[in-house]
Amino acid sequence: MKHFQFNLRTKLTPMRSILFSFLLLITISDDVLSQNRDCKDCISWNENRKLTWSDFKAAPKKLSPNAALTESGMSIELKCDGKTSEAVVKCYFTPDKSWTKDKQSAYLLRHEQLHFDITELFVRKLRLQLARFGNNCEALSKHIEEYYQRNYKEFVAYQAAYDQESEHSLNKEKQAYWEAKVARELAELKNLASN
Repeated sequence: MKHFQFNLRTKLTPMRSILFSFLLLITISDDVLSQNRDCKDCISWNENRKLTWSDFKAAPKKLSPNAALTESGMSIELKCDGKTSEAVVKCYFTPDKSWTKDKQSAYLLRHEQLHFDITELFVRKLRLQLARFGNNCEALSKHIEEYYQRNYKEFVAYQAAYDQESEHSLNKEKQAYWEAKVARELAELKNLASN
């Protein structure tokens, strides 16, 4: 059995740090590793399951100018058994690394939910990009990191633009604009949604 693992966490903006975790597992055998080996309490993205403040379990950073922090990420698993191959890309939220100073604001929670939704959007985009390789395990293995890196750069820029334009949710007009934009883009890729 052959494994390759790559972890990445990045601070997106100086005003607001959203950590994006990436776990890339390439497994070549009949055995398949689980999505998030070190995140038993992670919440998988689901259209019918929105985040609640009780999901934000980390202690707030008292010196941070931010009211909340969402950590979401993706995992990629490449399954190859010699006859077929499949890149499985999943989206998750990490409760023990996400926090809030305000457990009452439904508006702020919507802003944080949208960060998670944006992660799902980029998971769908990556699924679409990797689908072009079909069952070709060799091509998937060769290009999966390249496609991830390109997708990740776009993801970071998109998250930063969201926070900058919405002024971290303070600009209600821009917040509404981004909510509509992300909903539209998710709908366009609905056939690639996480379960």
